[in-house]
Amino acid sequence: MIKRLLCLFLALTFVFCLAACGDEESAESSAEASKPVETKIPKINGVSLSKFTVVFKNNSGDAAKFSTAAQSFIKKVKEEYGVSLRCVTDSAKENEYEIIFGVINNRDICKDYTERYDVGNYCVEVKDKKVLFAATYANGALGASEAFLTKLSESEKVTDMKFEGEKKVVRVACVGDSITYGATSTSKTKTYPVFLQEMLGLDYYVFNAGISGYSIVSTDQFAYKKSPEFQQAKSFKPDVVLFALGTNDANPTDTQPYKNWENEENDRANKFVQSTNELFDAFTEINEDVQIIMLLPSALFKVGADEWNADAWNANLDKYVTPLLKDIAKDKKLQTVDLRAWSLENESVFVDGLHPKDDTYKTFAQFVYESIKDTVKKP
Repeated sequence: MIKRLLCLFLALTFVFCLAACGDEESAESSAEASKPVETKIPKINGVSLSKFTVVFKNNSGDAAKFSTAAQSFIKKVKEEYGVSLRCVTDSAKENEYEIIFGVINNRDICKDYTERYDVGNYCVEVKDKKVLFAATYANGALGASEAFLTKLSESEKVTDMKFEGEKKVVRVACVGDSITYGATSTSKTKTYPVFLQEMLGLDYYVFNAGISGYSIVSTDQFAYKKSPEFQQAKSFKPDVVLFALGTNDANPTDTQPYKNWENEENDRANKFVQSTNELFDAFTEINEDVQIIMLLPSALFKVGADEWNADAWNANLDKYVTPLLKDIAKDKKLQTVDLRAWSLENESVFVDGLHPKDDTYKTFAQFVYESIKDTVKKP
């Protein structure tokens, strides 16, 4: 009996020892698994990426800013390598190790870059203690930084090199009148195309082709077809056209009698349809896959002395311009953005009764963005 109890005791002791060993091994394994994996910080000509300062060309007046591209790069470096890079403008004192966004005049590495790059095009050069993302537009600089990060991920170190490339960018032309141009705003950095650029991001390049006072009908004195902005918009070769014309066609002023829709001799309705189609055809001839999105004119509102004669102007919009634009859009299967309905619920955006101003242009742009973000062409 005593022998059987002794054997049982020894067996249980052995089992407990095995369990303890297993728990210990499991704990060691768990501790090993929980150790943070050290990320190797890549080197540029033998120097740690962490020692570099990001410098961007200050193009604050442009819609697509190099600062945006630089911040995107910094964020990706932080996510990938846990490194927080310092960022300064080109007016700051030169640093020993620099990653440069855009061609900066006071850097030796930039002196040979006089060529003007197209939207999305870039050149990457690594030379000694500098890295240059040469591009005329911020979209290209962003593409350069993305290509450079790919090089780093492939080898964890780079030496002197030079290569060119192109980032796929969707070109958006904002065709329109004074609302598109940004009339009444105190700064050209506060217009609807600029705010729209910020919302769409650097996969897009937004071009402001608006001009104040111009209309659709080609026989008008100030017809959009006759404007330099129309030629610029065509030269831009857009992938997307945001068409926001028609408001000035409804102007009831007596100083432009050819805009009288009631006068049968003017034949304005037929001219309006023909001229709109001609403008659309001009863009499809340049790019047969162009996406045209029609922004229906917003309403006018009585402010102060009612200098716009809002009731008469709205009457022409409601009776002639808007229905005709809707018919054209339906015939051509174009997406429409109903600024008219939206404006009636957002009168405060139009500070002088017709135009937004400064930050209310951002509200205007936000509505356009929300209306097109799911349908606009993707890169």
